[in-house]
Amino acid sequence: MEYHDGERLSHLGDVPAMGAYRYGDRAAFSTSYGQEITYEELDRKSRKAANALIEQGVEPGDRVGLFVPNTLQFPPAYFGTVKAGGVAVPINLRMDPESMVYVVENAEIDVMIASDKVPGGSAEEIADEAGVSTVMLPGGSDDAPEGVEVMDYDAAVEEASADLDRPERDFDDVAVQPYTSGTTGDPKGVLLTHENLLTTIESYSSGGLPIDPDDSVLLILPLFHIYGLNALMGSFLYVGGEMVMQGVPNPTLMLNAIEDSELTAFAGVPAMYNMMFREYQKDPDDYDLSSLDYAICAAAPLAEDTRKKIESEWNVSISEGWGMTETGPAGCVEPPRGVQKEAGCVGAPVPNLDIKLVNPDDRSEVRVSPEDLSPRGMAEGWLDFDDEESVTGEIAVRGPQIFEGYFKLPEKNDAVFDDEGWFYTEDIARVDEDGYFWMVDRADDMIIAGGENIYPAEVENGLYEHPDVAEASVVAAPHEIKGEAPVAFVVLEDAVEEGEDLTEEELREFSLEHTARYAHPRRIFFVDELPRSATQKVQRYKLEEEAEERVGGALEPSEEL
Repeated sequence: MEYHDGERLSHLGDVPAMGAYRYGDRAAFSTSYGQEITYEELDRKSRKAANALIEQGVEPGDRVGLFVPNTLQFPPAYFGTVKAGGVAVPINLRMDPESMVYVVENAEIDVMIASDKVPGGSAEEIADEAGVSTVMLPGGSDDAPEGVEVMDYDAAVEEASADLDRPERDFDDVAVQPYTSGTTGDPKGVLLTHENLLTTIESYSSGGLPIDPDDSVLLILPLFHIYGLNALMGSFLYVGGEMVMQGVPNPTLMLNAIEDSELTAFAGVPAMYNMMFREYQKDPDDYDLSSLDYAICAAAPLAEDTRKKIESEWNVSISEGWGMTETGPAGCVEPPRGVQKEAGCVGAPVPNLDIKLVNPDDRSEVRVSPEDLSPRGMAEGWLDFDDEESVTGEIAVRGPQIFEGYFKLPEKNDAVFDDEGWFYTEDIARVDEDGYFWMVDRADDMIIAGGENIYPAEVENGLYEHPDVAEASVVAAPHEIKGEAPVAFVVLEDAVEEGEDLTEEELREFSLEHTARYAHPRRIFFVDELPRSATQKVQRYKLEEEAEERVGGALEPSEEL
């Protein structure tokens, strides 16, 4: 861990102060419109925001909701909340209003900091329904609901002192409470401490990511998600890099930002890479991406064919990684400047994080232990890589990066933690001879067809082998004999016409050549787009509902092809 002001860094709110001391008037954040915040300004604005919150009665441990998109308002508001001793609760701005109200109520938010740049959203209405009495909004508001006081955020911060008597917080006190996406139920509040967040940043900056002070990245991933919030923003601030902020994942704007700002890094999810590359292919001469040194993809697997094309045409290596909100998001990352493997490989664990693989059906059966992955274990061949099942299992992690638990969910906490501090993720992976992990799927996404275990990602990879397939997602549909069986939703490449260039039967025949026979999709539905969450993950539960409607109840044995 780095040292600041003569002591070991132990307070997340000191990250801007450390940056101000080390990097001064260097730009920390900028926009494509010429605006910027230097490291010194970030620390000063954060201290003023903290004092403005304290003036509103925020005390250590109080929850402060952040209803703010990727704008220059977010960083000072976020660090100001933490400096004030509060717990920052970034609100997913792409949730439906009902879910937002649930999060605000569940988090027990005391004050909301809002933005006037949220399209179609009203923090005042959310606050009113959730019973929050104070909203801080730039410029204030003249038509707030009765019972909600809307203060002028800009004026409150401007008038506040920059001299902060920072409330004391312990290393193991909660600093941030993000919410999971809620794809399998209500969103869950994840309790992340100063220790969780800072040790995650340390793990990435000391070996997980090759960031240095000369690096710059497009901060397009939403800051209400842990990937953008801590892995990117936290890590880049920690080492003195620059972030160009962008709020909407528009492919043309993203490509232009890379060229105009001569960015050295890009971090995104597969959907962003897909939309950017489609736009790029229309006229490659329109974009100069030569400044890119490396790119990182996380949150979901990137199709191998797409990855190869991008790496070849952009002359940049794409690394994949894995992490979770609950891990801060420490996990695994493939080194951008090193051995590159095929898509699906997420690399080795970041420093200071223990990982093991267990039998998903019996967690007491450890298939791969941390000792097996040690230099001695790998050198002496303690694992049998010829037996794939023995090196495949549910990921369990342990370390200072792992969250304290879910907010107000003791039974859930008991289900995901054991007595030794291991957190069981429900993600399935395998490890190879180099100690690199390969994501297989989510345990709860696994399809059991007539006793055969089918992981959707493996079927999707087979579909991606077809040159006309742009995107694919495989889910379970009811089956009269097998209980359930896979069906696929496919987005075709732009120039491909369904029925003329490619039919469902042709693609199903193709899948038989690229997947196990028992795993091939019994039906394939062509769609214009896949439903996605705010972080661009495919919402499988929506596809499962649609699949059941489309098959009219259950698949029949005749639909096996």
